[in-house]
Amino acid sequence: MRPLVFVDCETTGLDPARHELIEVAALRVHPRTLEVEIELSFKVRPERIDDADPEALRINGYNEEAWADAVSLDDAMTQLAPVLEGAALAGHNVAFDRGFLDAAWTRVGHRPSELDHHLLDTATLAWPLLSSGAIDSVSLTPVCKQLGIERGEEHWALDDARASLEVAKRLLPVMEDHAQLSAFASDERAIFRALLRRMDAGRTEYGPWKADDGRQYLREALAEVLDALHYCAAELVRLDRKRTVPGFRTRRVYVCHPYRNAPAENVERVTAICKALSDSGLLPIAPQLYLPQFLDEATDRERALALCLELLDTSDEVRVYGQSITAGMRLEIERAEAGGLPVRFVDAETV
Repeated sequence: MRPLVFVDCETTGLDPARHELIEVAALRVHPRTLEVEIELSFKVRPERIDDADPEALRINGYNEEAWADAVSLDDAMTQLAPVLEGAALAGHNVAFDRGFLDAAWTRVGHRPSELDHHLLDTATLAWPLLSSGAIDSVSLTPVCKQLGIERGEEHWALDDARASLEVAKRLLPVMEDHAQLSAFASDERAIFRALLRRMDAGRTEYGPWKADDGRQYLREALAEVLDALHYCAAELVRLDRKRTVPGFRTRRVYVCHPYRNAPAENVERVTAICKALSDSGLLPIAPQLYLPQFLDEATDRERALALCLELLDTSDEVRVYGQSITAGMRLEIERAEAGGLPVRFVDAETV
């Protein structure tokens, strides 16, 4: 992963073909931690000051006395080259800065050989703030204000580069969260959004969430998890009692078995399966024995399948018999798995 160099350029105007660099700052940072490794800043002596935009000079505080120690453009690009080598450029509206750097490299006749062509623009990272109405402009000053970033002197290249780095530190983790969310499966995204909705509801009711507001989040969460485990254990006990204690609902087992390939033989087989299940204290749910009494398989198949699935939903477990899985059985298995019902495959010779 390439290092990032946060750059900012102050210029004598907005047109790289006509105007010149008068100040450059660069912060080379680690691509993951964003910790500064190299910091560079210098003023550049303009060669065509008569072509400058007076307003740009005023905003940038240019005057001959302040620029007395400025370096030549060639010296500036020579000092900047090793800082940029092998890196990708970053900054606020960094395409503007890249345009002036490209023009400068063309003028001096050399450029960094391994500079990545990709750009990381913190103004683009801030776009969700604009679309949500949190800010009315993606300019650096309102973005910093919204994110609580203290700014130094505006239009001073080093301070602007530092400010854009702080913007990246705030917003890149958010973009990483969005990237991770997009990689989730659909159910995982739904769960994540449910958590966000719950957090938003809590913020509305209690105010912004804080880790040090006195509430024992970890202890409360642990207590709720333990409560949930107790409920789960109690449910397992209740389900077990259904099989053995008079007066409790008998555990229902849905019989997933072929039917229409050989109705007579399959009815005989399902009948034997149901008897064995009943003898074991279970309640067999076998639509193969029930639905053909009033539905015609040839003309009412869709209706029969729909009723089978409704009966399956009332069951506690699905047992699949035999090695041949028909299309209808596959639908039943998928419905059970989607609903969290246990599915057990039973050998063809076993009841």
